[in-house]
Amino acid sequence: MSENIYKGDINAYLNENTGGFSYERGRTSRELYHRLIDKIEETAHIRNDAYKEVLRGLLSNLKIYYIDSQSNAIDVKLHHGRQERAVAKMFQENNLVLPYASIYQFSIDNDETKRRYDSMIMSKAYWDDEKQKAIRVISLADVPVKATYALNIWTKYISDMDQISSLIRSKFNPEVRIKTPFSKSIKAYLAQETDNSVVELGDREDRIIRKTFLISTEFYIPSPNFQITSTGQIEEIHLDTFFRE
Repeated sequence: MSENIYKGDINAYLNENTGGFSYERGRTSRELYHRLIDKIEETAHIRNDAYKEVLRGLLSNLKIYYIDSQSNAIDVKLHHGRQERAVAKMFQENNLVLPYASIYQFSIDNDETKRRYDSMIMSKAYWDDEKQKAIRVISLADVPVKATYALNIWTKYISDMDQISSLIRSKFNPEVRIKTPFSKSIKAYLAQETDNSVVELGDREDRIIRKTFLISTEFYIPSPNFQITSTGQIEEIHLDTFFRE
């Protein structure tokens, strides 16, 4: 983004009392917009559903099933969250239908390889058909992160687990593409497969076979978009509209 937003060498700065702009030499537009965005974010309640949207996109791609002895395709229920205690309780109460699956966010970390060490103002324009004019929006740079999701599979029979494991491996060959409102090209990879062997519950002879698949993703958490006027003031905040792709 160019620093020459304003004409001439006199730049505006935020007036702390009025919320508008005054003028002062020596201030760049980048500094001015940083101050204004910081001031708005101090009081605004901005909701960001990036994590939820990525998980939702991942869930839409994970259609898990197995073929039973009658050659019927049986869908496996997939629930969100840590289900270890729920599975153990349902098993003890003889109320668990196997196979069963769950998924949850295992970890989230900053992506240091893509991290920006100097804050940036991003600028973009689009045409508004209703207003019949070009709209300009600015934002801070998006935040790069690495997220890992744990997919747990429980079965009673090894043959069912083998089928489901093979299905999951084939889906991630080499990756699953996740579509969200803010990105159409998030890639998810199968990072690790852990065999938790046989879990024995209580004194019963029944058993549960469990495997955990770790799924890694890399994406950017979108920053809010701020619409600005021709005078350089922020007019409104776009909380649910994205202009990335």
